[in-house]
Amino acid sequence: MPFEAKPEGVVTPVLEPGYLSIRALRKEFDGFVALDDVSLDVRKGEIFALLGGSGSGKSTLLRCLGGFETPTRGSIELDGQRINDLPPYQRPINMMFQSYALFPHMSVEQNIAFGLKQDGLSRDAIGRRVGEMLELVQLGKLAKRKPHQLSGGQQQRVALARSLAKGPKLLLLDEPMGALDKKLRSQMQLELVNIIETSGVTCVMVTHDQEEAMTMATRIAVMDAGWIQQVGKPDEIYEQPANRFVAEFIGSVNLFDGVIDEDLPEYVTVRTPLFPAPIYVAHGITGYEGQPVAFALRPEKVMIGKDEPAGDTNKAQGVIEEIAYFGSHSVYHVRLPSGARVLSNFANSQRWASDGLTWGDSVWVHWRDNDGVVLTA
Repeated sequence: MPFEAKPEGVVTPVLEPGYLSIRALRKEFDGFVALDDVSLDVRKGEIFALLGGSGSGKSTLLRCLGGFETPTRGSIELDGQRINDLPPYQRPINMMFQSYALFPHMSVEQNIAFGLKQDGLSRDAIGRRVGEMLELVQLGKLAKRKPHQLSGGQQQRVALARSLAKGPKLLLLDEPMGALDKKLRSQMQLELVNIIETSGVTCVMVTHDQEEAMTMATRIAVMDAGWIQQVGKPDEIYEQPANRFVAEFIGSVNLFDGVIDEDLPEYVTVRTPLFPAPIYVAHGITGYEGQPVAFALRPEKVMIGKDEPAGDTNKAQGVIEEIAYFGSHSVYHVRLPSGARVLSNFANSQRWASDGLTWGDSVWVHWRDNDGVVLTA
């Protein structure tokens, strides 16, 4: 169904022309709007992540960049050249698919050389370029092997080398870690970043994995329902979400609804029935008294203990209702008298460090004045 108006909380940024420049891009499928008014700039040499859930529009945007889908309207420019009407094979772009799409009957070096042969390069030029790529991905000793003789991580590096061999201006990655198990995925994230940065190529990647985007990307665009909700560096997206959707989509968060009680340049207070005193936040928002807002607070910012903390604000007493143990940390679910639940991450820095807190204990949760952010949408 078409989008009639921009969702509340989506802010159209002021953009400066980039190496990859997307303007007012719209894509419709039989009346369904998959992308609407998407404008974005990617800088030369950066790794840019399109992050979102299923149906957010991220894969459609990637396919429009690659030439596999034609935008209904809008423009795409790469290095100053409009590429909307160019077929995929004429675009200075290569794409690495989630399945890698390696030719099973070809060796590693033959897979890397395939695109170079299609371009009609000489044997010597192909040999030199394949050698450079093998060195880049550190697979020189495996050059004669077939894909089935390689591990998942090695296959991924072959696919990346083949994508980089022709020296594209833009590299597209479609769920680059999707075919790997969790342990190998974590290992390959930084390895892939190092290879891409060494090559100097500009990269746009699609992922639904928050950790993957936060680890690999220079900047992230969070997408939902065909819109870009926020663009920023990983720490900006996490610590300063633009709206409620971004706050909830990225990591875990405590969200408390309330209204503005006071709003001054140096602080704002939020009144909510969930806490005995207004929440004090050490920044203003240029709002108005009585304005509906939400206060977002990451669980790792919430401190927990049996003794009442000093001060009159940003604290509440409750009962530990649940404890989730994750090895490096535990997450405590604290139920307040108001019925609100507060999540607190407790770092397990010592063995059995959590022995002092258990189910049913009466505890205090508290946080510092600058630990949370007030969301107006």
